[in-house]
Amino acid sequence: MANRTTNITGLIAELKVQLRLADNPNMIVFTPLGGNGPVDIVTLDLTTGEYQGYDVKSKNYRKKDYTGKDGYERKRIGSLIHRSTTPEQKRLKVKIIYATI
Repeated sequence: MANRTTNITGLIAELKVQLRLADNPNMIVFTPLGGNGPVDIVTLDLTTGEYQGYDVKSKNYRKKDYTGKDGYERKRIGSLIHRSTTPEQKRLKVKIIYATI
């Protein structure tokens, strides 16, 4: 289970993205009631009728280099940690948004 700081950071990231998406007057932003599931935000474009699901992640950067099993050291300090979508998110065509806290 994630600690309280991680939960608060994720909530702040989601709220920032919701505000950014809601700036568009032709966009309606929805959030899941229980907070569970493969999607954090769903948007509906009123002009085109298209909807899009988003999964919000906080930007995190690597703190250490990585040495692979082959012994090759990869210089990764300061690089963004990319998160992949789950099979269910791929099926739903969910996009990942990285938010800065």
